[in-house]
Amino acid sequence: MANRSQMPAGSYIEHRTTVRVRFCEVDSLQVVWHGHYLKYFEDAREALGRRFGISYADIRDAGLIAPLVHASCEYLAPARAGDELDIVARLFLRDSAKIEFFYEVRRPADSALLAVGRTVQVFTDVRGELLLTLPQFMESFYRRWNSEAIGNP
Repeated sequence: MANRSQMPAGSYIEHRTTVRVRFCEVDSLQVVWHGHYLKYFEDAREALGRRFGISYADIRDAGLIAPLVHASCEYLAPARAGDELDIVARLFLRDSAKIEFFYEVRRPADSALLAVGRTVQVFTDVRGELLLTLPQFMESFYRRWNSEAIGNP
């Protein structure tokens, strides 16, 4: 099994978003409760979607649904109430009918890498039928944004 903290290979586009840890997001140990990291990933994923035109509304307008089928997070150091966090979401360009993101959560105050994670979504039609080939919507998206892709081709 690959190391979860290792970024996948391939080309990607990325977007950075910032959140401030709220008091209600910390647990009795005064660190961010582990489940909130998935919310931070979603915040970054939605921000990337708005920036690049691949939001949930755009997917729905294409007659598709993109349910999450995998989520993982590796916790490396704690975040605490009041911390400002930078979350980078990287969307990897894939030939298969899935959307794969990799995330990094950093605290800019000391550049600490706090967590890394990965999510995978698949495509279904509105009836819930799994698509086995890359939908036209994603082919068009990849062509449109290929000029902004970075990483290994």
